[in-house]
Amino acid sequence: MQLTASTFGPLISLLTMLGFSTPSQSASAPPVVQTSQGTISGKFINGVRAYLGVPYAAAPVGDLRWQPPQPAPSWTGTRDGTTFGSRCPQPKSAISAESTNEDCLFLNVHVPDDIGTARLPVMVWIHGGAFMLGAASDYDMSTLARKGRAIVVSINYRLGAFGFFRQSELGAQSAPTNFGLQDQQAALRWVRSQINRFGGDPSRVTIFGESAGGASVCMHLVSPTSRGLFSGAISESGPCKLLSDTTTSSLEAQGNALGITAGCPTGPGQLACMRQKSAADVLSASGVTGSMLKAGVRWAPVQDGITLTGKPAQQVQDGQFARVPVIFGSNHDEGRFFVATEYHLSNLLPLSSSQYTEAINKTAGGDAALAQQLASTYGSQAYGTRDKAYGALITDQLFACNVMRDVEALSRYVPTYHYEFTEARTPGIIDPYMAMGAFHGAELRYLFQAKLPGPTLNLSLSTAQQQLADQIVRYWGQFAATGNPNTAASPLWPSFTAGKASSLALTSLGITAFGANSFRADHQCALWAQR
Repeated sequence: MQLTASTFGPLISLLTMLGFSTPSQSASAPPVVQTSQGTISGKFINGVRAYLGVPYAAAPVGDLRWQPPQPAPSWTGTRDGTTFGSRCPQPKSAISAESTNEDCLFLNVHVPDDIGTARLPVMVWIHGGAFMLGAASDYDMSTLARKGRAIVVSINYRLGAFGFFRQSELGAQSAPTNFGLQDQQAALRWVRSQINRFGGDPSRVTIFGESAGGASVCMHLVSPTSRGLFSGAISESGPCKLLSDTTTSSLEAQGNALGITAGCPTGPGQLACMRQKSAADVLSASGVTGSMLKAGVRWAPVQDGITLTGKPAQQVQDGQFARVPVIFGSNHDEGRFFVATEYHLSNLLPLSSSQYTEAINKTAGGDAALAQQLASTYGSQAYGTRDKAYGALITDQLFACNVMRDVEALSRYVPTYHYEFTEARTPGIIDPYMAMGAFHGAELRYLFQAKLPGPTLNLSLSTAQQQLADQIVRYWGQFAATGNPNTAASPLWPSFTAGKASSLALTSLGITAFGANSFRADHQCALWAQR
């Protein structure tokens, strides 16, 4: 009798349905898991079993556009889980490909192949992209799953005007507005109910994300509808204040204007008309471009009174958040990424004097005295070039100082671990006008040990950089397992304590602890304290 994948399929399905993880299988027999929706087969990648394109909610199309996520459909037979699902609608950008496919609410599960009968901690990745760009498929989770000894789940969620939309008829319904945030919650509920079938421990779920994904992590910390869905949280370059200043009224006005642009007059029936428009028409009318720094419109989470009941940054300051251990951090040169992608790679020139002045004035918001202070603090004489100076301004204003405020508040209530990624020679974006330093997203090259999305090069890490990468994976994996990143073999990472050298500098030159006061001085935080 010849033994084939079909021979073992029923047995494997029975074992997984009962909650048992199956042992490593030969390459000729794809890994199979029985979920409550149906059977799904995956593939072996880099020492893990990958199950890709798993639907966690129904396609938000037709009447389900701008509705909370609905239950995922079931299927008969065995679903092919060897390819990623479509990314959610978004324009083409420097970091992402264009999409007009709304059938995009998929997640991916990466399981270490040698899991045996163990129950592993779970890490759920929320991608960044200013809530307008990106997809789970942009990141390779296989190395983190294998080396971090965790089951890693990556998710798509609705973006832009599809995910963060309000309009007069919707506003009158007093319903939750933040559809993209609700998608993330639906994915977390899927993890809670299904991850045991993959060998995961639903009581140990850590959410982690970068940029808008990191800001999403903070929103889940404060959201009453996210309570109980996770046991730990990691925010990378995603302070609680990031992209959270959009108001309900401005979003509603923006939604009404989108309808008019799409050919749907204001008044009763506008919403129904807009739901009949193609995804391409909605995307075009939304005004979203591939720019993250110079976007003319902002589709982002707002206080809808249900998913978000206040301003996340203020709620954290007031102690109104889930009591789970956290890791919060940022990169030393965040802003250089935006200068490179928004100016250098599009204009093929360094920042001109007029562009720099325009950026300073925009940041000052019409305050002439502040503009003069910014020009003096962030001048080329202090940073070497206008490009680096503007990059430092973006870093300090949007990321570093806000993260430190979050960390100080969080640490009063829960175990809090703060880092700054300072590795200055990360292989990635090649910018002819500026050394990139520890740019926005650079730490992901080390965490995932794979190519970064967008116009980046997948150059090899040096021996010291590879050691740093493996240490970051150990920290993240241990945190997911225990709520504490430390192991006996790791450089000690103290929990954050004000007035002590308890923040960690992550660099291949040697991981060291530093104090908050030196961090504030380095990033001009006194200037940004009340802004």
